[in-house]
Amino acid sequence: MIAEPSPNIEKLTLPQVVNRLQTIEEQVKLVNVRLQFQSSVPRFEFLIELDGKIIWSGLDLPIAYPKLRQQYPDKELEISWRSSPVVWI
Repeated sequence: MIAEPSPNIEKLTLPQVVNRLQTIEEQVKLVNVRLQFQSSVPRFEFLIELDGKIIWSGLDLPIAYPKLRQQYPDKELEISWRSSPVVWI
């Protein structure tokens, strides 16, 4: 269940805020459980981009980054990540 946004969010009481945070926490736990059941698909992977192009992707960032840093010493490398899609239905 997704909580509807309050029209007057600044008028929320502390118990209402706590309730909303608990609802969000439960939703995040549910997403995590669903991701864990997709064992054949990694939950996420790191990406390293150079000039807008992906030059590396994987899970061993601490190993790959120093190698790429040596390979491209004067370039700006961008690190990000992407997660696996979740099937909701």
